[in-house]
Amino acid sequence: MRRLASLTLAAATAFLLAGPDVAAEPLRVCLDPDTPPLSTAQGDRHGIYYEVGERLAAALGRPFQVYWWPTDLGKRAIRLTLLADRCDVMLGVPHVKGLMGPRLLVAGPLLELGYVLVLPEEGAIDRIDELVGRRVAVAFNSEAQNALATLDGVVPVTFREPEQALRALAAREADAAFVWEAPVPWIERETGRRFTVIAIDGPRLRWQSAAGVARGNEALRDRLDELLRGMREEIAAIARSYGLRYDGRLSWNWLPASAERRSDLPVEPSPIVRVAAEAPAADDLRAVAERGRELFNSVLGCAHCHGPDAVGPDKPRDLRRMKIRYRTGWVDAYWETVREGRLQTQSGLVMPAWKDTASEEDLRAILAWLTGLQVSR
Repeated sequence: MRRLASLTLAAATAFLLAGPDVAAEPLRVCLDPDTPPLSTAQGDRHGIYYEVGERLAAALGRPFQVYWWPTDLGKRAIRLTLLADRCDVMLGVPHVKGLMGPRLLVAGPLLELGYVLVLPEEGAIDRIDELVGRRVAVAFNSEAQNALATLDGVVPVTFREPEQALRALAAREADAAFVWEAPVPWIERETGRRFTVIAIDGPRLRWQSAAGVARGNEALRDRLDELLRGMREEIAAIARSYGLRYDGRLSWNWLPASAERRSDLPVEPSPIVRVAAEAPAADDLRAVAERGRELFNSVLGCAHCHGPDAVGPDKPRDLRRMKIRYRTGWVDAYWETVREGRLQTQSGLVMPAWKDTASEEDLRAILAWLTGLQVSR
């Protein structure tokens, strides 16, 4: 009896130590519900990122769980979802290290995206200057609009959304469209027309998306990085199945003037940067200015409204013209605007206040960079 009791106790102890089968924690993935073909909550197929998320979860041995959340708020969407622990992974964040400081870790790249020149199916183009004299549909306040503004002789036809620009092309109200590529297959399906799609390689026109995870999840980031490297062909095949494709590629360095300014002209010391009794060395100023350029274009996202490298789509937002507009008071105007924001601007947009978002050091770096970009006419 004692032996039986001992065996029974041992078996019970082993059962308690082993415990019941515990299901793996789901891989919670944040996706936008309305950005087809990248992700969508509607229809039978839920988009490229959705299918990639399913495959990542399977590779990790975890159930797949989606958390739908609109991403049109940019970094705020990341703060309200991924950084608020509503999900483990957000697919589609920019593949930019330092985008949100140490709070956001990125794995990838995941998918190449960007702007494309769209022509009628029978259309062809070998050089970007062949657009001169043509009606080119473009979305307002886009990188494509900024680039197109540097090409003299083009007849721009501006729309609020890229979908509208593509519909105008389908209706022959434009000869070409220069737009964000994602809506192209959807508009082809809607209108019954097939387009010629040419990827345009140039400054701020192509980039890569990534999988984002929150700080502290380095192990998950590293594993996703490894998985995504091995899934490149599979992801490309998924993208093609949704209609994303390129029928050709062209290179267009549409920012040579600003690039020459950065390399050839000395950086004018800003009074805000002079925090020491002795003026900083030129190399130090250049380093600060280059950091300002990075903050402006990528980290803080100022280029979203003011254009890449501060080349704005209209004069009020072209920050190279601040010295022309405000004369000797342009530095004061800069500080007042970035700190307090503006509810009304000449462009009809709201300028947010950055005093609680960006550090004084970051704002000084941007000012140092803008100082070297100012034009005289």
